[in-house]
Amino acid sequence: MNRLRGRGRTGGLRYGANLLGQAAGRGVYLAAGFAAFVMVGHAVGPEALGRYGLALAVLAVALIAADFGTTLTFGARLGAGAPEMRAVEFGRMISARLLLGVTTGALLLGALPLLPAEIRPALGLAAVLMPLAAARFLDSLFQVCGRPGWSVWPSLANAATLVGGTALALWLQWPEAALSVVAVTSGIVYGAVGLVLAARLVPVRPASVAHGWATIRAAAGVGVSNALGSLNGRISLIMLAALAGAAELGQFTAGFRFFELGAAVAITLCAPLVPVFGRAVGPLEAGRPRAGTDRLRASVRPALTLILATAIAGTVAACAVAEPLVRFVFGPDFAAAAPVLRIAAAMSALLIAATVLFAGLVPLGRTGFAVRGSAAACATNLAACAVLIPLDPLLGAAWAALLAEVAMLAVVAHAFWREAGPPLALADVPTVLGPGLVTALVWAAGPAALVPLTVPAAAGLSAAAAAWLCLRRRAPADPPTDPLALSIPEASS
Repeated sequence: MNRLRGRGRTGGLRYGANLLGQAAGRGVYLAAGFAAFVMVGHAVGPEALGRYGLALAVLAVALIAADFGTTLTFGARLGAGAPEMRAVEFGRMISARLLLGVTTGALLLGALPLLPAEIRPALGLAAVLMPLAAARFLDSLFQVCGRPGWSVWPSLANAATLVGGTALALWLQWPEAALSVVAVTSGIVYGAVGLVLAARLVPVRPASVAHGWATIRAAAGVGVSNALGSLNGRISLIMLAALAGAAELGQFTAGFRFFELGAAVAITLCAPLVPVFGRAVGPLEAGRPRAGTDRLRASVRPALTLILATAIAGTVAACAVAEPLVRFVFGPDFAAAAPVLRIAAAMSALLIAATVLFAGLVPLGRTGFAVRGSAAACATNLAACAVLIPLDPLLGAAWAALLAEVAMLAVVAHAFWREAGPPLALADVPTVLGPGLVTALVWAAGPAALVPLTVPAAAGLSAAAAAWLCLRRRAPADPPTDPLALSIPEASS
């Protein structure tokens, strides 16, 4: 299934087959997280949901710091390296994650007194077991070892713990702190199951501390960028918590949850691309010939076209169904979250585009731009929040976050253009915009009562048509015989 046969297409089936394997696991993971979030919202109301969302936001920032960009660079090295190097790379990754986890856990423990008492027990548990709680870097290893479907098992363990534990806590009316403890525990279970599976593929032998630090230094550009990017994604929530009440924070958390879903979808769509792009570029030790850059651009172009077309159609559909969706998911008490959801949907599309381009730049070893981009996004977000939140807490925080995503995408697109040339061609515009235009037309012309059915259906069908056209069309820059047809399973993604 990871091989291409018969028509010489470049990248369609190898990406789709392995995306399916990883997406199955991440889909279960996302569904469980969203289900638990909805359960909490329905049971405890906006104020407690705001504190629960704040706990998840702080945890997310800590997990990004404990990752420090090593997951992306790990995937790129696995995709570009020989099979016999997998155990070596995995050992270096283990050492790096132990160092990062201990450091991040210590910092999180120091920050606990600044946080609400209801979420301190959960974040304290995460701090103590941070290397295990942050062990979410194994998808690339499963992928290059020909076992992308193994990504589903840690997610299933996480889902059972999170959904079952949340339901039990609500049913038994445990204290509010138990809800966030369950969320942290489920992440620890995810990491433990993933490492057990990884041990069946390669030896789990940490490398030396020196190799661990070398791995961290190699990922420094990505790591600082990811840390700033994760902080940027939560600045609006943190500023809203400081400048507004708990009720507004709960409303914003409910609407903004859909952006966090979009961010997770972006990672799901783009994580399998990193080893594929790494194979296109080849080992950095051999230099970076122009042919590798051309092959990278030829690989990025169809992926970006397809993913953007789907994201734009999904954004239009989310805007159309925002009000009934929020009422259905969270209940009538969260009606004010609908405008936040619309803005969050647009943010998701921008983030997905930036993530694809970022994944293309990682194998080139060009990641320093990411720090500037994330810093610019954080500065934009902070400045906009200071101005807009006093005017309108909910919409002000949401618009500030959107402006920050625009700043980030601008920096990433400029960096990719400078390193590899334009990621899209003029001929791609109809494919990118077509599904969104069709979806908007159905929204405008159809009966209002049927919008929750007709608009999502139009988005799905038009995105599927765009995908079919994109996968059938060979990019002009592709060579007649693609040397990256990935006839070896370990290179497939």
